[in-house]
Amino acid sequence: MTAHTQVPLGEICKINPRAQRHGYASDTLVSFVPMAAVDERLGAIAIREDRSIADVSKGYTPFQDGDVLFAKITPCMENGKAAIARDLTNGMGSGSTEFYVLRPDGKVLGEYIYHFVRQPQFRETAKRNFTGTAGQQRVPKSFMEEVLIPLPPLDDQQRIVGILNRAAKIERMRTRARELMGEFISALFVRMFGRQDQVGVRYPCRPLREVAEIRSGVTKGRKIEPANAIEVPYLRVANVQDGYLSLDEIKTIIIRRGEERKYALAQGDLVMTEGGDPDKLGRAAIWNGELDYCAHQNHVFRVRPDTEVVLTDYLRAVAGSVYGKAYFLSVAKRTTGIASVNKTQLGDFPIPVPPMALQALYSKIVVTADDIASVSETAAREVAAVNASLMNRLLEAVE
Repeated sequence: MTAHTQVPLGEICKINPRAQRHGYASDTLVSFVPMAAVDERLGAIAIREDRSIADVSKGYTPFQDGDVLFAKITPCMENGKAAIARDLTNGMGSGSTEFYVLRPDGKVLGEYIYHFVRQPQFRETAKRNFTGTAGQQRVPKSFMEEVLIPLPPLDDQQRIVGILNRAAKIERMRTRARELMGEFISALFVRMFGRQDQVGVRYPCRPLREVAEIRSGVTKGRKIEPANAIEVPYLRVANVQDGYLSLDEIKTIIIRRGEERKYALAQGDLVMTEGGDPDKLGRAAIWNGELDYCAHQNHVFRVRPDTEVVLTDYLRAVAGSVYGKAYFLSVAKRTTGIASVNKTQLGDFPIPVPPMALQALYSKIVVTADDIASVSETAAREVAAVNASLMNRLLEAVE
């Protein structure tokens, strides 16, 4: 690919320009966009509300239609929180002071800048230039002003943006397809076993400990003699999502030799989180042997069902139902912003036990749906790899 002139980003766009709101009444409405309103997966403003100019005149970052918002603070920056401001109320917005606002001049397209700052290699470079203390690290403005960006002619920029927009659209469609599949499975569960808030009424219940073996996992930071230590991959809370596993990043942990079997996951195990943030309470997913060996940490319970009584797919659905979530919230230990359940409370979870034939039919349909989702995920990974390659070649990512 032909190399293009590289210029400092600060030469082709204004960074955090001043608000242009002279002449507007103080009660004029503008879009308000806090950090949480930007969806890092979609790279877009997912939620917004209207506030008056008077309400956001101090303590917030102003922007306007066409500006690029880029999160400068950890971990939002690493997660890819960035968006193009579009369709703002009265063409104006205000948001978190942790956004950099990048306003392109006539030499560069806003969408071109957006794709440039969204690419993983750019974010890795920005991370290496963090300043500040742990937990409050930020990308300095000097880095944003001085970082070099390839600057092809506007026609070439438009072509590059078009290619990358199509790749992003495929990813959005895949995400929506997964959401629709989840809605289908939830509706199927209700059809077969009753409303989720009443699933514990239709069939007799047994405590989870009577229908499954429950084990806690390995504790991080144990002191183990090097000669007796081995390093193995393990599941963290972050890997266990609500109904599925996120395995993009698998970390390792040190265990003692001879503990491999104690902490090993087996195909068909249900893994459940003990808590943390309330949304992590009792999250459940199925381990399908994605790795030859994998352990689990102590904040992730391994639940191995007696498949003559309950099937894993059914058990996962019960844990994720309104009925299951209500139970976990009712027994959880709570501190400020944190909720958790222990092994005893998990073992007491009353599991409705419908006829095995009904569970088996449900499981068969779910497995088919999972196979379809697996094909979609494989395609998504291929699209992501192609997208990354396109970004590297078309945008000539910074080193």
